[in-house]
Amino acid sequence: MAVVARLRRAHLQAMVEHALREAPIECCGMLGKRDGIIEAVYPAKNAEASPFRFSIDAREQRRIEAEMEAAGHELAGFYHSHTGSEARPSPTDIRMMAPLFGPPYVHFVVGVADREHPVVRVFTIEGDQAFEHEYELLD
Repeated sequence: MAVVARLRRAHLQAMVEHALREAPIECCGMLGKRDGIIEAVYPAKNAEASPFRFSIDAREQRRIEAEMEAAGHELAGFYHSHTGSEARPSPTDIRMMAPLFGPPYVHFVVGVADREHPVVRVFTIEGDQAFEHEYELLD
């Protein structure tokens, strides 16, 4: 598997903590990068307020994009949680994300079905498929 994302442990932990805090509702957010390294986690509110689906309200997405731009970050991708299923994009996730956010964007899925042992995996979405990759922790 190829490394598609580089980030600090604190950013990975921020995604996990967001997922645990929001459970049983799926959490979601956006990731900002600079020079190819994810440097910021931008938590968002799940507009669906659902344990099975997520979406980010368009106004909130624009607000986060403005924050990213002000911080000198580019959009690296997105993250969301699965609270009762495997840490991989569901068919619904793929249908929702593929048309707008295929490569080069990455998609982290945080599995918190076992709250004591969260699982974090990263994917790219191409067409109707999700491809798992590796991420590199920088510290």
